[in-house]
Amino acid sequence: MVAREGLVVSGQASRNGAGIVIPVDGPAGSGKSTMAKIIAERLGWDYLESGALYRAVGLKVLESGGDPDNPDEAARQAGALRFECRKTPDGWRNFLDGEDVTDKLREERVSDSSSKVSAVPAVREALLAFQRGYGRERGALLDGRDIGTVVFPEARLKFFMDADIEIRISRRFNELREKKIDFDQEKMAANLRARDKRDRERTTAPLRPADDAIPIDTSNKTIDQILEYMIGEICREYGQLIDLR
Repeated sequence: MVAREGLVVSGQASRNGAGIVIPVDGPAGSGKSTMAKIIAERLGWDYLESGALYRAVGLKVLESGGDPDNPDEAARQAGALRFECRKTPDGWRNFLDGEDVTDKLREERVSDSSSKVSAVPAVREALLAFQRGYGRERGALLDGRDIGTVVFPEARLKFFMDADIEIRISRRFNELREKKIDFDQEKMAANLRARDKRDRERTTAPLRPADDAIPIDTSNKTIDQILEYMIGEICREYGQLIDLR
């Protein structure tokens, strides 16, 4: 039986899960960030929303007055990126050049820009080493679109989350409303559909599940249902390292 009161990592050598990385991939609004954050916090592991890296590049391009469709500008900003994902009293926060930009990264203009710059091979190459630095000091959960296929293809356990497009659009509406971020519903829905198409059809690291990823359709599942399932799979794979009590 899986309990959800807390996690205990057992074994002196593996107490902090060093060397374990669990990829959680999927499209926007699938719930991957929500679940990865919850599990990382319970395990006391690191967390990275890899999409925030691309959003940060997209934001840097916009704030510098550049064009997200210009691959040279996108690659330049990616190469000089100063980014940190940090656990704070307010939860997981993203810092760019030392500034907390977590909320700014969720703006729709940044979402659209990030989808464009993420299709640039030089941008993905520049950010690859940063992502692969996770999991060395303690375990880590990374969510994104190519963590299980490109960044950590050797990971023993991978998840791929998805949901009906209309449900994902509704979730994004609710997320922005809760954060009191102004948005145009029609434009946002169109942008999310366009991002899905670009992400799934791009030549470099397209959005797709790894061949050995565990698929999870979150359309009609609660957070507790998804959490219980994912924790169960993690315990089955890393039973000697993680003990749920």
